Amino acid sequence: MSQEPKNKNGRPPATLAKARSIGVVGFVEARAFEINSLQRTLDNARNSGNARAFQTLPRHLRRRAASHNVKRIPARLRARALEEMKRSAAGSGSSGKLTNHKTACRYKRRRTQSVRQEYELRQNGKRWLETHVWHAKRMHMQHLWGTMIATTPNERSHRAAYRAAKERCYAHDVSYFTTLEIAGPEQQVLDCLGTLTAPGALTPSLRCYSSGARIAPLTLYRAGRYPCGVLGPATALWKPSADSDSQRILWLRMHPSLAVDVRAELDAAAPCAGTSGLRVQDVSCDLVSFELLGTSSTPLLAAVLSQAATDTASSRILPVIGTANSPAVVPEGTVLALRVHDPRLSFPIKFNPASVDQPDPALLDPVLSDWPEDAASLQAGDSGIFDREKCAADVNRRQSEHQLNQRRREQLVPGTKLTPGPEDVTVPLLLVRTGPEAGLGSRIAGFDRQFVDSMAHGWTLIGPRGWGMSLWLSLAFAGARAQGMQERLHVSLEAGQPAFPRDWPGSPAYDETASASAADALAYWQRRPPGKRTNYAHHGIDSPFFAPFHRLLGMPGAPASYPQMGPAGLECRMRRLKKAGSKSSQLNVDTTQSEAAVDSADIWLAAGEQMANTVQRLLSTAPPAQDAALVQWALPLLEFAGCSGAGHDLEGLVRRCLVRVRLVCNARGVPENNSPVCLVTCPTEPIGYVIAGSFSLARGCGMAIAACSLQGLFALCRATAGSSRKHVLIRSMNGGPACEATLMVLP
Repeated sequence: MSQEPKNKNGRPPATLAKARSIGVVGFVEARAFEINSLQRTLDNARNSGNARAFQTLPRHLRRRAASHNVKRIPARLRARALEEMKRSAAGSGSSGKLTNHKTACRYKRRRTQSVRQEYELRQNGKRWLETHVWHAKRMHMQHLWGTMIATTPNERSHRAAYRAAKERCYAHDVSYFTTLEIAGPEQQVLDCLGTLTAPGALTPSLRCYSSGARIAPLTLYRAGRYPCGVLGPATALWKPSADSDSQRILWLRMHPSLAVDVRAELDAAAPCAGTSGLRVQDVSCDLVSFELLGTSSTPLLAAVLSQAATDTASSRILPVIGTANSPAVVPEGTVLALRVHDPRLSFPIKFNPASVDQPDPALLDPVLSDWPEDAASLQAGDSGIFDREKCAADVNRRQSEHQLNQRRREQLVPGTKLTPGPEDVTVPLLLVRTGPEAGLGSRIAGFDRQFVDSMAHGWTLIGPRGWGMSLWLSLAFAGARAQGMQERLHVSLEAGQPAFPRDWPGSPAYDETASASAADALAYWQRRPPGKRTNYAHHGIDSPFFAPFHRLLGMPGAPASYPQMGPAGLECRMRRLKKAGSKSSQLNVDTTQSEAAVDSADIWLAAGEQMANTVQRLLSTAPPAQDAALVQWALPLLEFAGCSGAGHDLEGLVRRCLVRVRLVCNARGVPENNSPVCLVTCPTEPIGYVIAGSFSLARGCGMAIAACSLQGLFALCRATAGSSRKHVLIRSMNGGPACEATLMVLP
């Protein structure tokens, strides 16, 4: 076999066109430099993305704080380290410039000026109430409606809130409520409000309300949409004035979720009603307000506000009514105007409910039967809390805490209360007797007094800005139990009365609250593994996260703010679709339903005691004939609403009507939120849905507030012929047995 020619180096000649093999060792040796260079480039690129400049140094060259001090890094890496530090400063949200700022010591950080600057920085984008720091140490805070609100205490408070509201005193800071001031001629103010209320139901025009002696409950609607388009409840308070005054001032107090819609409706209704001379402004930040409920609320307020600065009718009345066993003895909506001395002078107030004297009928009855007309006004020329400029000036010139402590040190007997002097300022206050009328937006003659009297009646204390913490500490040290917003809703549920915005379906505030709650519940449900979460579709629950009132009333879809996902039991639904072989068609149907969004303003919510009494009479009368139409049965309700004449879609109104009801369980079981309410004879077709359900401590059984369609109540009237009590079934959300409950119509 012939050998291939080789040169003197032992290698094949370079003139060969085709090489049959390559010498691996020789090839790698010839290109070792290129391979090493490529490897170093790859290592550097990998390290530059995951490591800082000081981390690429060998361990014996690393120094502490090298990531903050660039001079601790070798000179060859300082440029890269400086660039990394600039990028880090820019990405942290600062100005992007490197500074040598050092954190101040704790002594400097805890100074009053430093703490105030820190609090002001933390309030960007949100509003803090004056009692925020006190509540933040004791309760969970949540950013709602542009304000940080105390939601629930850190301790267990379910039974404690019920006990405080029923037997003692319960306090809640409601300074987050919105107050709109409407100024102008009285008739123009009434004309502007008339466009947002039901026809003929404008209570502020009555003499008892126009004098400022009482607050007027209102139910606000969108202009020109009554009886649909409900916004929510509000209260109107006139500033007391002489008969010769041509300009009047009206305060419109409402829940903060109503503020934007009501302000827009007022601005749009003013030119249409010929009231362009009105002035509307928000004065919520100039006021503080506290809500007190319970049997001891009246004597506690009488003890806290005992140091009156002026002798007025209110200052003489308050000690007399302070002996009453319940605030319900005072007419609801009554307004008392007071001017008291600085509450810090008499702090703390020692109040013992057991030491309160029994009410003397000889003193109490004459006051209640002959209520003074000037109880809502101060001395002549004193505008009280309505003069915001004077209130702000008094806050600026009041004595500081240091000055008050210096005066306390000079007392001969330690612990002696300070005596008011000429250098001390006075505080104008308003005491408003609140109850179910303020929450329902209408006058209530009688409403379940067995449970409401002890838990739904109380007082609202309104004061000027700057005195919130002083008043709140006086109330807290006197024995008022501080509670959050969740406890406030729980107490209203125990009282059996609807609360806003939770129990007002059809209003924009309800849609906002329900959609946010549904999104949170859906996110929590999706975070759980499929084997550990409830399969609602398997139990026949189509909408477990919100009550589908729009579907109940025959409307296509739901508002766009609600979660658009169809049934929640996705794994069970998809398993059934695969077996049926119709996956694509079912998905198309769900997508079409989710895209059809409706407006909640088309819903008619039958609110008010007179409407509730009308519906209750319809349910209590003889059942309609089998061929009777729904419109004929609901004709008394349509006549009361003023919609029985020509030009109204009667069929559409009665089919889009919702009625709030209270359900009390007859057996064991606790209703859950969004549970379907069905007839006993037809447990598969819902006639309504539960809005809020819980175990009632007052009744010892489950209770819920729900909303049923008028068409469903028409079917209930037929199914329960001859029975004085109306029974329904509340289905379980997890497939358990249904609970039978007694239905009662709520206003």
